[in-house]
Amino acid sequence: MDTYENSSISALLKEIERSKANNEIPNETIFMRMLRELHVYQMENELQNRELLETKQALEQIRDRYEDVYDFSPMSYLTFDSHSVITELNLAAAAMLGKDRKSLLETSFIDFVSPHSRSNFLAYLRACIAGEEDNLAEFELELPGGKSIMVKTTKTALISPQGNPPVCRIAFTEVTDYRIAELKLRLASKVLEHTQEGIVLTDSLKRIIAVNPAFLKTTGYTSEEVIGFTPSILKSGLHDEKFYQDMHDSFVDHDGWKGEIWNKRKNGEIYPEWANIKVIRKINGEVDCYIGLFSDITNQEEMKQKLNELAYYDELTGLANRSLLYDRLQHALVQSRRGGFGMAVLFLDLDHFKEVNDNHGHEVGDLVIKEAADRLTYCLREGDTLSRLGGDEFVAILTNYTDTAVPAQIADRMVRALEKPFLFDNDELYVTTSVGISIFPDDGDEVTILLKNADKAMYCAKSLGRSNFQFFEATAK
Repeated sequence: MDTYENSSISALLKEIERSKANNEIPNETIFMRMLRELHVYQMENELQNRELLETKQALEQIRDRYEDVYDFSPMSYLTFDSHSVITELNLAAAAMLGKDRKSLLETSFIDFVSPHSRSNFLAYLRACIAGEEDNLAEFELELPGGKSIMVKTTKTALISPQGNPPVCRIAFTEVTDYRIAELKLRLASKVLEHTQEGIVLTDSLKRIIAVNPAFLKTTGYTSEEVIGFTPSILKSGLHDEKFYQDMHDSFVDHDGWKGEIWNKRKNGEIYPEWANIKVIRKINGEVDCYIGLFSDITNQEEMKQKLNELAYYDELTGLANRSLLYDRLQHALVQSRRGGFGMAVLFLDLDHFKEVNDNHGHEVGDLVIKEAADRLTYCLREGDTLSRLGGDEFVAILTNYTDTAVPAQIADRMVRALEKPFLFDNDELYVTTSVGISIFPDDGDEVTILLKNADKAMYCAKSLGRSNFQFFEATAK
């Protein structure tokens, strides 16, 4: 009811009071006016109450919608006081931190921040609460279970509850995958820059879009002279159309081509290259780009030797690699079947090698692998083969023996050889080995079966305390 109506009723009441004071009976007109004014007042009051109720319901609906948007937003929102205590958070934030939302309330968020980032995070939070404009930052978080993620933060609101210190609401966006992609891109750029092989990247139409310094050095061109053109500018004229058609067919059928090709440098010199070209496809199967690796093989014999070493020998230790191992295993099986001599496969895995890499770095780890390979080789007889499968795994092939004790004797010799400390920069490192043994033909008459059973025996040796050897399905020696 407005001010006019209130004053009107007040005037009527005063007139009635005056009549009573003068012992006068208020006339009927006064009462009728009074009733009308009261009726109008009641109607206005009911209308205002109805409007207030509708406004309240609308506000509640807006609040519910806001809470739904806040709770179910894909963005992670957390509200902190100046000491990083969590006063509020939504479901996405709880999922990001890997805990129940209720259990996170009133806890310190700083426990999730990596130690090296904590002081920076507190400074950032207090700056946000102080109202500073620069509110973008990135931090590393350590989640339950040991997982680390990178997050980007943005202050969204500064809230000052009545009678309480201000709090700050911050939005968190995980950028781990983005940062990893950036790192991979930088690493790829470094690899492209420093690799000794020439690298060419073309689009789906085979137009050159990137080359590395090694390619420019080999061909004599500058990047400006080749980008936008196709690799046909290198054609020597020594290959016929069938050669290039076969290359194209290999792209279609095998997503790549590799082989020897004769190209021409900018100065006109013709030279041989070993090329390995891969087709990169989109999800729908369409060609996205081509990547070519080229090695100048002008010195043919040297390159053949290098290719042979890469194909059959481990680069770090010089031992036979997996390809040569399988070839020699097949050869050993044939010899044993024909001659009736004994044959055994020893599968070795270094114990505690991961600690060496973690504590001393991969450079020292490589030195340990090389010395372990030398010690293990010294334990073998002439004609036996030691190969490195990769990492810290080795396989030995024992052939042409008649004494059945030979595999156990050599395995024991290998175990004892690696029990001695490895000395690097006056540090003593201890790396032992667990050995599994399979015998032909008792434990298998095929390469894969013998290797698998030797591997099982090796894990048995590890389970029995490491630094020992076990026969396949045999008791510990």
